[in-house]
Amino acid sequence: MDTVYDITGKRELFIDDFIIDKMRNVSLVPHFPVEVPSDNSKPEGAYVTVLRDPQQYWLFYREVDSAYQGKMYNNHPGEYVGIAQSTDGIKWKLPKLNRFPGKPVPANTLLYGKNVITHNFVPFYDTNPACKPEERYKAVAGVRETKGLFAFYSSDCINWQQYGDAPIIAYTPEKNGGHMLDSQNVVFYSECERCYVMYIRVWKTADGLEGVRSFAKVTSKDFLHWSEPEYLTVNKKGEHLYVSGLAPYTRTPHIYVGAATRYFGDRGSATDVTMVFSRNGKGIARPYPGAWIKPGLDKERWLNRMNYIAWGIVQNGDDELIMYHGRKKLMYKYRTDGFVSLSTNNLQTGTIMTRVLYRRGGGLDLNLSTSAGGYIMLEVCDENAKPIPGYAFKDMKPFWGDSICWEPNWNGKKLSELPAMYIRLHIKMKECDLYSIHFP
Repeated sequence: MDTVYDITGKRELFIDDFIIDKMRNVSLVPHFPVEVPSDNSKPEGAYVTVLRDPQQYWLFYREVDSAYQGKMYNNHPGEYVGIAQSTDGIKWKLPKLNRFPGKPVPANTLLYGKNVITHNFVPFYDTNPACKPEERYKAVAGVRETKGLFAFYSSDCINWQQYGDAPIIAYTPEKNGGHMLDSQNVVFYSECERCYVMYIRVWKTADGLEGVRSFAKVTSKDFLHWSEPEYLTVNKKGEHLYVSGLAPYTRTPHIYVGAATRYFGDRGSATDVTMVFSRNGKGIARPYPGAWIKPGLDKERWLNRMNYIAWGIVQNGDDELIMYHGRKKLMYKYRTDGFVSLSTNNLQTGTIMTRVLYRRGGGLDLNLSTSAGGYIMLEVCDENAKPIPGYAFKDMKPFWGDSICWEPNWNGKKLSELPAMYIRLHIKMKECDLYSIHFP
């Protein structure tokens, strides 16, 4: 028997063929977002973070006051961090904090000045069950000039305090692999790894590339003491990656999704965006290693480092995901789970047989889209790929349509009626995109 995977309670995105044993006339196909104007209330800036807590969304961004426009260097007195709030992640309000009267910064400025680490302040909402209420919001910030990355905490996302005086991760020179840190170093609590995970900017990769901008993974049990970097095989030859953007996807927390910025120094420091994924935090998957989001027709977006996607995905209703461009009033819309699909769009019928899956009970639903002439059918098989009586293709009517949550049935019977058991799913489809499969 193949290695058995416990599927109970999991949703699987097709960022790879992890749950697939065999497939014919089926391929992994990336889906590119639709670019639309954002609401005009969205602030613009660098290293934007969109954070969601149980009550609302918060947006953090870095800008430079009028006296320092055009002088973008690390941790200078003109940098500030602004903040915005939203109930839906679409329309934003700027709170009037008025913390720096008489200074050339807006009223929603949260942090300002050289003595505050403003260059890359990256907060998150801590979902660790053991987290103290007064530390429910945490953040990291720091660059080469501050000698490392420092840790912060807050009870309300507005009033922040620093953990101690020492950096949690020290700066190291480029020649040693370089914990350069002058990037959006993203951090979160991982339910699947049961620890804090951070992706930091470094200068080398696990497969021997040196002198390239990349990111490495570090972990911690307490947020203050961190492991040595795990260098990753992620860059293509000659490629620089400035940020990872990785975070657990809300609907599949064991899969991290990131919009990474590719940097081309020999082309005027032009940038674009590629998608990266990690399953259970192990390695990096890039099913489509090219540009997922191009600079486009706007000439300004071909300038120095002008394409960064805000860290954080907004779920807009049941059907749609939204990601924001940091420096433009733009957002990118995806179908829910719609990063990659298993696709059969060549007019041929495709088939998929999963690996052996163990389910302890519960149902089954799929996120899929067919053409008007397409369809999908499933049969439930035992571990030897033999159809289970009553759950074969002959017991199911073909389904055609478009659904985020389609629940199959076999002459009215559903998967939830079967006891705990080892199964394989045999899928037959034509002109169909299958985005995710879920065993609730």
